Amino acid sequence: MSAPAAARPLRSAGHALLAGTGHLVRLALRRDRVLLAVWLSATAGIVLGGAAAAGSTYPTPEARQDRWEQLQSVPMFVLFQSRAFAASAEALAAQQAFAAATLCAALGAVLVVVRGTRAEESSGRRELLGGASLGRHADLAASLVVVLASGAVLAAAVAGGLLAVGLPVAGAVALALVTALAAWVGAGLAAVAVQLTDGSGTAAGLAMGTFYVMHMVRGVGAMAGGDALWLTWLVPNGWLENVRPFADERWWVLIPLLAWVALSFALAFVLADRRDLGSGLFPRRGGPVRAAGWLRSVPALVWRLHRTSLLLWSVAVAVMGLAMGHAGAGAMAEYAGMPWVRALTAELDVAPADTFFVYVIFAFVFPIAAQAVLTALRVRQEESTGAGELLLAGPTGRTGWALAHAAAAFTVPVLLLAVFGVSIGLGSGLGGGGVWADIARFTGLTLSLAPAVWVVVAVTVAAHGAVPRLCAAVGWTVLSVGILTEIAVKAGLVPEALFLVVSPFPHVNPYYQSTPFAHLLLVALAAAITAAGMWALRRRDLPA
Repeated sequence: MSAPAAARPLRSAGHALLAGTGHLVRLALRRDRVLLAVWLSATAGIVLGGAAAAGSTYPTPEARQDRWEQLQSVPMFVLFQSRAFAASAEALAAQQAFAAATLCAALGAVLVVVRGTRAEESSGRRELLGGASLGRHADLAASLVVVLASGAVLAAAVAGGLLAVGLPVAGAVALALVTALAAWVGAGLAAVAVQLTDGSGTAAGLAMGTFYVMHMVRGVGAMAGGDALWLTWLVPNGWLENVRPFADERWWVLIPLLAWVALSFALAFVLADRRDLGSGLFPRRGGPVRAAGWLRSVPALVWRLHRTSLLLWSVAVAVMGLAMGHAGAGAMAEYAGMPWVRALTAELDVAPADTFFVYVIFAFVFPIAAQAVLTALRVRQEESTGAGELLLAGPTGRTGWALAHAAAAFTVPVLLLAVFGVSIGLGSGLGGGGVWADIARFTGLTLSLAPAVWVVVAVTVAAHGAVPRLCAAVGWTVLSVGILTEIAVKAGLVPEALFLVVSPFPHVNPYYQSTPFAHLLLVALAAAITAAGMWALRRRDLPA
C-alpha cells in the first residue's frame, strides 16, 4: 500500500507543473502561425529545391564526377556545407543542402522556443497567466511540443516531396529525419539557453551561436579528414552529417541524436526549477547608480542596448573571416587553374584567386542581414514592454526615438561587414598575399553589400510604423524571400528576372552584373521606405 500512496503525490506534482500545457500549445500555434509557416516552408524549400534540380544540375556522370572532384580538392566547401559520401546526383544534392537546411531548421526552432518562453516572461504575460491554473513548466513544455510536432510535419513534407520526385525511399527518409532532428537539437539548445539568461535576444543568440559553432567543429574535422574525422563525432551536427542520406545510410546514428535531444530537454526542465520566474541562472549585472554622461541622448541609449550583441557578433565574424582568409588563400592558389574555377571566375568577373572569397562573402551576407533585422526589431520590443512609452513621456519625440533605433539597425551591418572584410583581408595577407592590399580589396567588396541589407532593414522599420504587430513577420519574410529565391534560381526552379524583382541582393552581386547605379538606387529605395515608415509611425497610437 505504501508504494502506490507515495507515487500519487509525485504524479500529482508532475501534473501540476504541466497544467495548462494544452492551452498554451493552442495559443502558440495561433500566435506563431506566420513564423511556423515561413520557417517550415523555407526549410522544406531548401531541401526540395535542391533535390528537384539535382538532375539538371548534374545531368551526366561527367558533371557528377566534376562536382565530386571539387569537393575532394577544395576542402572549404566541406567546411561550410558537408561531406559527400557518393557521386550520385541525389547524394550531391543532399551535400549541398545540408548546411542551409540544418541551420534554417535550427533557427526556426530556436525562435519558436525563445518566443514561447523567455519573450513571454520578459513581457510580463507569463506572470499574468501564472495567476490562473497554469503549471510552472507549462510554457516550456508547450514550446517543445510545438517544435516536436513541427519537426514531424517538416519530416513528412520533406520525405513526401523527395519521394514525389522519384528519389530512393531510404535516402528520402534519412534526409527528412536529419532535417527534423536539426530542428529538435536547436530546440534543446534554446530550451537550455532561456534558463541561463534573462534576455530573449541573448538566449536566441546563445542557442543559435552554439549550433553554428558545432557546425563549424564538424566542418573542421570533415575538412581535415584522415585522423581528424573523429571531430565530426563530437557534436550533434557531425552525427547529422554521418547519417549519410543516399549513401549507405547509417540508421544507428539516429540513436545518439535522439538521446541528445531527450537529455537537453530534461536539462532544461531541471534548470527551470532552479531559477525565479522572469530571471535566468546568470542574471544581468546591476549597473551603477548614476548613468554616464554620454548616455543622456536617445542614440547613446540605443547603442548601449546593442553593444553586447554587436561585440559578440564582431568577434565571431572576425574569427571566421581570419580562418577563411588564411585557409582560402592557400586553397585558391592551388586550385585557381581548375576548369570549373575558371568558368566561375568568368561569370563573376573577378580574379581567379578571389573566386572562393566572393562566393563565401555573398553567402555570409544573409546571417549579417539577420542580425540587422534583429536590431531593427528592438524598437518594437521597447514599445511592447512599455520602455518606449516611459521614454516618450519626457521631452523625446517618437520620430527621434524611432530614428535612433533605425540608425543603429542601418549601422550594425556596415560595422559587421567592415570587420568581415578586414579579417578576411588580414587572413589572406598572412596566408601569402599583401596584407594592406588584401584588406582594402575585401573590405571594399563586403561594404558594397550594405545597400541590399539596408533595404531589408528599411522594410522592417516601415512595417513597425505601419503594421507593428506584424513587423517581425514582415522583416523575416523579406529576408527569407531573398534567401529562397537565390536558392531557387541556382537550382533552376525560377528565372533570374524574378530574383531581381523580389530581392535586393542580386543587385549587389557581380554575378548579376551589378553597377554603381544599382547601389545608389538601393540606397534611395531604403531611404524612401524608411521615411514612409516614420510617416506611418506618427499617425498611429503607441503602443499598438
